[in-house]
Amino acid sequence: MDYLNRELSWIDFNARVLAEACSSSVPLLERLKFIGIVSSNFDEFFMVRVAGLQELYKSGHPSDNSNESGGLSAETLLGAIVQKTRVLFDIQETVLNTEILPQLKENGLIYRKPEECSEAQRLFLKDYFDRRLYPIIEPQLSGDEQSLADSVANVQLHVGFLLADNAGAQDRLAIVPVPDFPRFVFLSPDDEAGQPKTKAEPPKRDAEPPAHGADSFVNKAEFVLIDELIRYFGGAFFPGSRITGTGIFKINRSASMTVDDSSDDGFIEALEEILIRRRYSFVVRMTSTHESPAFIKRMSDLFQLGEKDVYLSDAPIGLSSFAKIADTDGFKRLRNEKWKHFAHPAFPAEGALWDSIKARDIMLYVPYQSYKPVMRLLSDAAEDPAVTSIRMTLYRTSKSSPVVRALVDAAKRGKKVTVFVELKARFDEERNLGWVKRLQKHGVRVVYDLPHLKVHAKLLLIMRNEEQGEQGYVHLSTGNYNDTTARLYADISLFTVNPRIIADAHIIFSRLCRKYTPENPRYIITAPEMLKRTLLEYIEREISFARQHKPARIVAKMNSLSHPELIAALYKASQAGVRIDLNVRGICMLIPGQRGISERIRVISIIDRYLEHSRIFYFENGGNPEWYLSSADWMPRNLERRVELLFPVLDKQNKALLEYFFSVYFADNVKAFEMLPDGSWRRQTPQEGQPPIRAQETFHRFFEQQAGE
Repeated sequence: MDYLNRELSWIDFNARVLAEACSSSVPLLERLKFIGIVSSNFDEFFMVRVAGLQELYKSGHPSDNSNESGGLSAETLLGAIVQKTRVLFDIQETVLNTEILPQLKENGLIYRKPEECSEAQRLFLKDYFDRRLYPIIEPQLSGDEQSLADSVANVQLHVGFLLADNAGAQDRLAIVPVPDFPRFVFLSPDDEAGQPKTKAEPPKRDAEPPAHGADSFVNKAEFVLIDELIRYFGGAFFPGSRITGTGIFKINRSASMTVDDSSDDGFIEALEEILIRRRYSFVVRMTSTHESPAFIKRMSDLFQLGEKDVYLSDAPIGLSSFAKIADTDGFKRLRNEKWKHFAHPAFPAEGALWDSIKARDIMLYVPYQSYKPVMRLLSDAAEDPAVTSIRMTLYRTSKSSPVVRALVDAAKRGKKVTVFVELKARFDEERNLGWVKRLQKHGVRVVYDLPHLKVHAKLLLIMRNEEQGEQGYVHLSTGNYNDTTARLYADISLFTVNPRIIADAHIIFSRLCRKYTPENPRYIITAPEMLKRTLLEYIEREISFARQHKPARIVAKMNSLSHPELIAALYKASQAGVRIDLNVRGICMLIPGQRGISERIRVISIIDRYLEHSRIFYFENGGNPEWYLSSADWMPRNLERRVELLFPVLDKQNKALLEYFFSVYFADNVKAFEMLPDGSWRRQTPQEGQPPIRAQETFHRFFEQQAGE
């Protein structure tokens, strides 16, 4: 077994995430967040990856011919996916019901079902239902079964009812979509007369526990779920009918369909059509409570699902929303210690950033360091009359993006603004389409499609008139221009005025805008043209040095490793004597430690409070080391079907920082997992006499000290 399967490796990654939810060393509310992350991850996995496999199997082509299949047929793989997923599903349900929720109750944060509430609380809930929910809910009743099935929205929670009239006629099916309200209805304590108070809001932040009592708490919060409230009082929707079965459920519809981008004509219209069609695409999976077998049977028939496609739970459905309850005020002791995002010492607290960037290349590591310099650079560029043009790429950005606001502001001030917005960023298509229309409305030149390619590169080029002539400023990043995820994702970016990098940025933007240019970028390596070939050459170069008994080593950090050619090259390098250390957060098809194949390869994966998202690469190069940052993982899609960038880190101080980061990552014995030769993962723990080393905490303290705080 030389390779693991891509999909099964992805499930193993989520097992590592779920291990954080199961760990008693993780604060309770943080464990709840990890539960929510796993739930959300699997929703997307079924909508995209499993849906694609089902389509492949149903099409009469049962073999998965992709180069990431690991040799498994679609049918075999689907069976293995179901088996591994159900194991995690059961673990998730068990740890929530037997550990997290009971321990939250002990600490004053109490989940109740409506039937468990006091009489006074139920009166309050009935009033809430009558005033807030009943007037706006329109149940969908069975008649035309196809129309009823089509009315069920992807991922949204629904409450279903089986109804029999008093005459005992055939059961009808009614489906109630849960409205877009806060899911958690908080129960205020009863007053002295035993009457419920009138508010259903989370407790306030001033109710934190006193510092002297670690186990004591002032605050208490009880909550019910809005979907369970609808189920409990749902009979009000159906006077004259008897409810014979109920269930709370959600479905995952296929999102595997993509727009045909081979022509410019009507691309936006075609994309909008795809977004509409996704609303009615086939159902891949249903997750439901299981108190009513008759209800489950009816819903399975409605969506044409087999038993393997239905996941029944004793826990609440839709656990991704439970991340919000983790933010409930008054329970600080149940969360991680709050970590500050430190100011970068190279940037001034006030004023423009131009002189700082011209002084030297500056490397920013978010979220340990504040993302504000990126936002300041854009706002400075918009407001500075000396700036003549701004060009940048946008892949995913935040809901109310300050990046877009700055670009609009720049265009309004008469600057030449060009933005490549990737409309094919899965699940962000609609948002990005909105940004395209807004940017165009305000005079921004928007490029939004390259046939057969996604633009995943993160690049910003600003041109400014200065005393010595026109000066360029470049920002490159491993992560998106997204101020929200910059607080959660660990990414590295680079600010530079290096003329070689600026020249390459001009070439790249010219190509994105479909302008012919005979030059190729020389220092920024781009996919799909050169990146895979270059990486293979760099690995082969290390092999050559190893055979000459010269220094040869590869250290790489990425999100996923699934490209068979690169894996084969790494195996070859290991066999030639190259020492290889890999830090791979997610999918890893490579198997280390195989005798005669990969004995000199080590693979770790770190799961902690921040999502490890940076891509860092080191090649020893015979004693002349080279460091790179990249937007690309080592996957077929990144290297062959996307525009990606690999850019050099040239400043000695920045290289030393990257070397320090790697030394800490590979010493982690608290949050790191190591892959074993059988493809399984083992959590690292301190050996006898070793101090615990947690990479993310070490980085936080490092940047705290660097900032002088």
